[in-house]
Amino acid sequence: MSSTSEYVIIGGGLVGCVLASRLSQGGHTVALLEAGPENYSPQIMSPVAAPHLHDTPVSWNYKCTPQPGLNNRAVPQYGGKVLSGSSAVNYGLWTRGHSTDYDCWAEKVGDDRWSYKRMLKYFKRVETHHDRNGDPEAHGFEGPITTTAGARRYPLGDTVFTALVKSGNAWNPDANGGNPLGLGAFTENWKDLQRQPAGKAYDLSKADVFTESPVAQVIIDPESKTATGAKLVDGKTFKATKEVIVSCGALRTPQVLMLSGIGPAAELRSFGLPVIADLPVGQGLHDHLSGTLFWKLRNPELGLAVGSPLFNKPEYGHGNPTQWIITSTMPKEELAKVINVDKMDPNDRFIREPRCHVEFMVPYAPVVGGGSDFRLPFDGTHISTPVILLLPTSRGTVTLADTDPLSNPIINPHYLETEADRASLRTGLRKAMRTMETFEGQSIVIGETPPPGDSPLKSDCTDAELDKRMKIVGCSFFQNGGTAAMGMVVDTECKVKGIKGLRVCDASVLPLPISGHYQGPMYAFGESVADLILGRE
Repeated sequence: MSSTSEYVIIGGGLVGCVLASRLSQGGHTVALLEAGPENYSPQIMSPVAAPHLHDTPVSWNYKCTPQPGLNNRAVPQYGGKVLSGSSAVNYGLWTRGHSTDYDCWAEKVGDDRWSYKRMLKYFKRVETHHDRNGDPEAHGFEGPITTTAGARRYPLGDTVFTALVKSGNAWNPDANGGNPLGLGAFTENWKDLQRQPAGKAYDLSKADVFTESPVAQVIIDPESKTATGAKLVDGKTFKATKEVIVSCGALRTPQVLMLSGIGPAAELRSFGLPVIADLPVGQGLHDHLSGTLFWKLRNPELGLAVGSPLFNKPEYGHGNPTQWIITSTMPKEELAKVINVDKMDPNDRFIREPRCHVEFMVPYAPVVGGGSDFRLPFDGTHISTPVILLLPTSRGTVTLADTDPLSNPIINPHYLETEADRASLRTGLRKAMRTMETFEGQSIVIGETPPPGDSPLKSDCTDAELDKRMKIVGCSFFQNGGTAAMGMVVDTECKVKGIKGLRVCDASVLPLPISGHYQGPMYAFGESVADLILGRE
């Protein structure tokens, strides 16, 4: 059985839905192929559902190889295996990152299209900004994606805010305006108190959507090196008369490309696969690593955190139990270590400009990323400070386990191999601890609850003590990129090098990490690529 469309999009995730909507609404025929189901059940649509969606049928449930930087732990990686992709299973955070991230991207690939100035119109197109009095030069107010901030009040909110300010975090009135450094409002993507999956936010009525349709490979004519369609695992084929677009995410896209004959020649030959294009697919993986500190409340009987019977206002179910997000650059003494150990050029923009190296939050619950061996029950006795590495310099790989398209690939992020990554996380850990060491912080917490066998941390701990802790608690925040990098695997229009009619459109193409949580940047990216394909730039 075969079907013909102008565009065949492999992967009905966030970017795939954006492209399918924009191309089909623009008058083109589109087949959107998604491995998972369509599912907008109450469990998925709830703003507090994300932790319960890991290790379920609507998630790709991967594990990394054992990581030396994490005491040889093999930590999980999750992504949405469902129409709308990770926008249907994520935590809803909405951050753009810093304008410099995009300017560095544009500079690295030699194309101003990816600069912040050029991307800004797509961020504006995407959003309905929560503050109707916000700056119209920085924000959009009629887009398909609704943002929210400051809608919920929590018992500890004012005290935590004061502690954050007193520990040196300056208030940033618009942390999504191109420079998130400082203390900003925690911004989320919910609409009418529910999740907004991409497949609902974007109109797919004119696209042909095929769910539970895992793809085995891109069909490529080996002589003309032209992509002509896609073949499903069950043998069904979809023909594309214009383009095939691969949008399976940074962990699955490399597998699809390699099984189609596009990748490192030696690896393809080792599996008996044809080499149609010898490209560094699966190399350059970068990911946001996180580590959480837990803080024991001084007066848990007051109903201050999730799990307490008194922490029961209905509004608490309308989003993540936190109000503030703090983004920081490394201090000079840490940057000096990076220059010395990693031999990084002092003139690199990572060093010489104020960059968003790390962030942390203060959830009113013991929140921890997937894969940490150290967890505490949600019983109202603890709050936490997840610390997240935003600009990792360690680079990993995604490689084939075998030639079965239903197998998981081998994921090796090479976590914490660089001093830059370790120093960034030390910066975040110390800033979180200084917050809790203020008078206000001490008024609400007794101290830090460490993992078994470790001692409580303080901001004056040694680097070695902080590095040791990250090895124990480090885990992914599920924001991968770089495995089909622009400039290496695809050109600046996301076209696969050496192959006609084939693009990659997802976070795989990011040549450098973005210091935002990838949902927002990927919506803007999808809009930009849609304009590129439609000739509307």
